[in-house]
Amino acid sequence: MSTTTNTDPDTTDEAYEPTRRARRAGALSARQRIKRTIRSSPEISDDVTDELAPGRDANGFPVPAEGGYQPKRRKLLTRIGYYGPVVQGAPSTTRQVEILNPAPIASPMEFQGLLSGIETLSSTPATNDQFAAFRAGKVTSANVCTIGDVGVGKSTLMKCDYVLRPLVLKGRRVVVIDIKPFTGDSKFGEYTPVAAAIGAEPIRFIIADTTTSAAREGVTLNLLDPRLLQTQLVPGPTGMVQMVQQAAAVLNDNVELDRFEKKAVRVAVLHALRSAEDKGRAANILDVLERIGDMDVPEYRGLSSFVKDHQELAGYGARILLERIPEEMPGLFDGDTSSSVALDKKATFFDFSQLPEDGPARSIGMMLANAWTIGAIRTSKEQQQTNFCVDEGWFLVGGPMGAVIRSNSKLSRALGLSNVVNIHHVADIPPEDPAISFIKEAGTLHLFRQARSDDAQQAASIAGLRTGASEYLMTLPQGHHFKKVGIDAETRVSHIRSSLEKKITETNYAMGVVADEHSKEQGLVAA
Repeated sequence: MSTTTNTDPDTTDEAYEPTRRARRAGALSARQRIKRTIRSSPEISDDVTDELAPGRDANGFPVPAEGGYQPKRRKLLTRIGYYGPVVQGAPSTTRQVEILNPAPIASPMEFQGLLSGIETLSSTPATNDQFAAFRAGKVTSANVCTIGDVGVGKSTLMKCDYVLRPLVLKGRRVVVIDIKPFTGDSKFGEYTPVAAAIGAEPIRFIIADTTTSAAREGVTLNLLDPRLLQTQLVPGPTGMVQMVQQAAAVLNDNVELDRFEKKAVRVAVLHALRSAEDKGRAANILDVLERIGDMDVPEYRGLSSFVKDHQELAGYGARILLERIPEEMPGLFDGDTSSSVALDKKATFFDFSQLPEDGPARSIGMMLANAWTIGAIRTSKEQQQTNFCVDEGWFLVGGPMGAVIRSNSKLSRALGLSNVVNIHHVADIPPEDPAISFIKEAGTLHLFRQARSDDAQQAASIAGLRTGASEYLMTLPQGHHFKKVGIDAETRVSHIRSSLEKKITETNYAMGVVADEHSKEQGLVAA
């Protein structure tokens, strides 16, 4: 009997096995499996998943496909942005996002100096010391100029940073020119409370009342004081001669004397000095008036009659100008310097607030105080760095006074002198005026708010600020300013003062802003 074998695969009891070729064709490499997994969209668990989320997460942010440990994520926390941002970033500019860069927001200020305020970009302390900046090589001039509108904080900055705080340092001295009255009807200047706080007595200038025999108030400052011998680099009476010539020019409505008038003044001053020396006293302007126009001196011998007549007429014209000093300003500059005037103190305040605002007395007094300070520095036994502070710098504009101040400011490096000046509207200053040169040569500039666009543009141009800075100048809040030191980029500073400094430096008493002595305010307040 024969046996039949069933070879049909569908009816066999054995499992089907693919051939070796088929198994090799269906197998995937590990790299191919990863690529296929990345292309696929994984299911997200409703609660917790500990699987690696390849591709992008639920918010569209890329997620690494392999490597490292990924913690468990909850779907709710993913939606609210716990693991990453949930909104798309907005486009911006490098100017707007510069604060995200830790390099430019590092403190741009030097910590060698006195605390001034807070640098607004980095919120770091801002220091202020023009002499320290000079020693560090950041500036080539120790002169300082502050520009801004009325009531924006210029006077407060000067009182705190250049008058009060430097006095705590050894080897520092302060000379202040006080021009504005404390209030409209007060008989003392704006800086009198500051002087009283440090125990200094201001040197007050008051025109004498010749109609009464009462004791005269105020002091006298001699135009020919012996200390002016050291005003200029050239030894001898050159400083005195130039001071009298500049005073005559101020009395001549800021018109410089011609060469014949200068000759008449020079000869008269030299003879007055010799005559006073023979009498054992210091010469003054009255001695000059006795000799000006005198044609019998050796200097005029041998001149032709025509030249002699012209010289005599020039001397008479100069005499008429200088006679205004004892006639219109009695007691100010027509005698010996008062014994109470001493510049060897740590702080000296010249109070010109009671002099006529439009007259020549203030201009002559400020010019003389500057030159007199330089002479006192030269004759001083101790070398000290001096801040010469002028809150109202309008005297720099126009006429010979600006030229004298600018000439003396060039001696600041040799004398350790820093001229600190406040100026209001720079757009009103002619381009060729010495005041513009003084601003450009100042090593440190403080630029406060300028409401007028022409002032803001002129200030930004002179200081060399970055493009668009003039618009920021027009919107700066009170107490904020741009500080420009040398060629460094400008930084915005919020000036800070203590509660005691706020009481001492308040300038708005006439407007009803009175410091409360019982105020509980402590610590630092914004200027």
